[in-house]
Amino acid sequence: MQDIKKLVGSLVKKNRKLLKLTQAELACKVGVDPKYISRIETGTSYPSLSVVEKIFKILNIDIGNVFEKKELANREAMID
Repeated sequence: MQDIKKLVGSLVKKNRKLLKLTQAELACKVGVDPKYISRIETGTSYPSLSVVEKIFKILNIDIGNVFEKKELANREAMID
């Protein structure tokens, strides 16, 4: 589960920065505390599915990408 938390967090951070949003701006749009966004991005907190859905919608993240990247990482680890 930790790998998924980190993957989601890195996707959120990367896409937030691409859209030039601060953590506070994203938090305001989602309706959560900016510290919560920070914890999501570092992988120390995992949001509920409804919060993930809001964040991904705002940041234009395709949920399929999360599972695709996770599966790719698993395959590469198996090959190594």
